[in-house]
Amino acid sequence: MNPSKSLKSVALVTVTAAATLLLIQACGGGAVAQSIDADPVEGTWEAVITVRDCTTGAAILTAKGQQVLHRGGTLSDTNAAPPTTRGVGFGTWRRDATGAGYTARFRFNRYNPDGSLAGTLRVARAFTLSADGNTQTSTNTSQVLDAAGAVLQNACAGDVSTRVL
Repeated sequence: MNPSKSLKSVALVTVTAAATLLLIQACGGGAVAQSIDADPVEGTWEAVITVRDCTTGAAILTAKGQQVLHRGGTLSDTNAAPPTTRGVGFGTWRRDATGAGYTARFRFNRYNPDGSLAGTLRVARAFTLSADGNTQTSTNTSQVLDAAGAVLQNACAGDVSTRVL
């Protein structure tokens, strides 16, 4: 076989494959990611969380947290607690049926001082987005569970979150 002819065949196959790939992308090859419309709540948020007594509403403590609300309805969560005491939170969010507010649910692992699993914390948030889209206000309920999944405590909180990105 002629080496020059073989090289031309390889080049033709490579160019054809590249052109096909570009055509697929131009015609919506990324359609899965593009078919889901952006929601104004998507982005990175920094929160000031106030834990409250569920009965009286009195503030118990204040902490900082961060959440990323991803396109498609998933979320990632963390806070200012040392990473040795708490894992990253994962969950979901969605616009409520009225379209005026949102709900989110997430959970994260809690750890004992020796690094062993203490259990999990489950959080449910109901929140609204400000008219300018840069602030969220929420009411949160949570359950502290032991390592076996038994509920140890119910807790209440609220937060005001500000858009970071």
